[in-house]
Amino acid sequence: MGASEICAQLPELVRRKAAHSIELLASQPRMYPVRRRGIMRGYRYFVAHSVLFYDSVSSAGIRIAAILPGRMRLA
Repeated sequence: MGASEICAQLPELVRRKAAHSIELLASQPRMYPVRRRGIMRGYRYFVAHSVLFYDSVSSAGIRIAAILPGRMRLA
């Protein structure tokens, strides 16, 4: 299942908040913090209510690498 399918299953409020954060990434690609350890080390992330979105930004565009419940912790 891809990011778009997972997003479609999220509550509307979470989707709107995530969409706003992704729009901000287009103009400020380094505005969110970088995960420093664990499986997602090196990816930037933002929180939309209780959901974590891990992303990477390149000249090709914004790629959502993972969408996880905020309570789920990656070692």
